Parts: sequence; structure tokens; C-alpha cells
Amino acid sequence: MSLRVVVPNVLTMANISVGFLAVLAAGHDRFTLAVWLIVAAILLDMFDGRVARWLGATSAFGQQLDSFSDAVSSGVAPAYLVHRAALAPLGWVGAAVSLAYLLAGVGRLTRFNLTSDVHTKARTTVGVPIPVAAGYMLALAVMRDRMSPSATAAVVLVLAGLMISRLHLPELRGNDVVGLFMAVGIGTYFWVLLRPGWLPVGIWNGWNVVILATAAWLERRQPASGADSSMP
Repeated sequence: MSLRVVVPNVLTMANISVGFLAVLAAGHDRFTLAVWLIVAAILLDMFDGRVARWLGATSAFGQQLDSFSDAVSSGVAPAYLVHRAALAPLGWVGAAVSLAYLLAGVGRLTRFNLTSDVHTKARTTVGVPIPVAAGYMLALAVMRDRMSPSATAAVVLVLAGLMISRLHLPELRGNDVVGLFMAVGIGTYFWVLLRPGWLPVGIWNGWNVVILATAAWLERRQPASGADSSMP
């Protein structure tokens, strides 16, 4: 393979590697380290596809590799982290809830691969993308001392349901006003991770609603597109 094809795939491999290291960290009860390793994996996932399109190196191989990496870093790693940090007291129920999240995430990735075009980004996505769900799982991990295991389990099941739902969401392309709003949203998310509490969680979620509403409004002003999913 040429260098331009190798570069984005190396980023994807790094995503898998960091996700695996997060599992190891969670297994040793180093929950904070695990959280930040998964954050790093999600950031790598955000960039590998962009780099591939910028280099003109998109391919079916890269798409499949990206999905496998997401299954590890946004599926297995956050599922195990939240189980270890918050759901273990529920016994087999906690294990089943974590497994439900993982299976829903893998199902979401499979549907994405079957319905998307590897060379283009669609304008809408069906179901909550697994990296977004993983972001919420990290919030549950850092909020573990402020939520009961049962409440955490309920949120995990909601996330699983949203991933496999037929809910159509606007693609957050990261340009113009949506890009500015997303930058603010990322800031509020890091506030949640660094200073866990209900105030930052509330502001973060409220701002997410603003981002989605703005993106949906802008989407309605654009000509219709035939594609319907773009983010795994």
C-alpha cells in the first residue's frame, strides 16, 4: 500500500491500541486513566476518516478496520469500564446491561457498514453513533459516586436503545456555526470529565440539544440527499 493509504490506517490501529490499553487500565481499577485513554481513542477515530478523505485514500478496507477499532475503543472499553466502575454491584444484571450496550454498538456498526458509502459523508445518520454513546459512558464512569448502580444501568440501556434505533439525526459536519457550537460543546464535555457534577452535566446536555437543533434546522434548508448514514 502507498504511504497515503497507510497513514489513516495507522491512526485507526492506534485507536484500537489505545482502546485495549483502556481495558487494561479499567481492569486494574485505574478508572481515570481508562477514561482519558478512551477519550484519546475517540479523538483518533474523529481524525482517521478525515485524514483518509483529505489524502484521497478512502477504501472498503479502511472502513472495515475503522469499525473494528470502534468496536474495541467505543464498545468493549467503555462497556467494561462502566461495569467495573459502577455496575458490578448489580451482579449478573450489571453484566447483562454492559453486554446489551456492546451488542447494540456492534449492531450499529454493522448497519453503518451495510448502508454507507466509504468515499462520502452523508448528511444524516441513523441511530446514535457509537463514539457519541461512548462519550456518555465516560460521563457515567466519572459520575459513578453521584449515581446509583440502578440509575447508571438505566442510562446504559437507553444508550443501547438509541444506537440501534431508527432515529434520524443530522450529521455534525463541524463547519460554520455548527462547528463553533461543537467546539463549545467539547469544552463543556471536558468540564464534565474534569469536574464531575450535575451542573456541568446539565449544561453539557443542554448545549447538545442546541447543537442538534441548529444542525437539524440547517439541514432542512439544504437540498435533499439520498444517503442516510455517515457516522458509525
